[in-house]
Amino acid sequence: MKELRDVAKVYKDKALQAINPGVPYKKYKTGSSKAYKTGKMYKSIASSNRIQTMFQKNKKTGKISFNFTFSAPDYAKYVQYGTRYMKARPFAQIAAESPEFVKAKNELLGKEAELLLDGIFENVDKMWEAGGDNLSVS
Repeated sequence: MKELRDVAKVYKDKALQAINPGVPYKKYKTGSSKAYKTGKMYKSIASSNRIQTMFQKNKKTGKISFNFTFSAPDYAKYVQYGTRYMKARPFAQIAAESPEFVKAKNELLGKEAELLLDGIFENVDKMWEAGGDNLSVS
């Protein structure tokens, strides 16, 4: 089963792979998503996105939040979104659409949904008992 940190690691790995060495990407004229010259952007994104803090779960609400930073250098956002002179090389989007990330995310969501449903059924059982009825779920 996947944990939040496992999903974060898959995403980060796939985003960095899309920057260098690149993955097949039809929308760009070179046919690759590679966006690597000096390595400054790659190193910056790699160091500013810590696996432990990319995904966080709010203990009260159960809401999962995701934070992926395009920190310095500022041109990371231009690589991601493009400019009027250069088409986008959306490494973050490529990572989000990768089969490995989708699989890891779905495994995590399946686990979270199962835990949520278990809690709901546990509460339903208690409500039925409080009303004098007996409910069994198999």
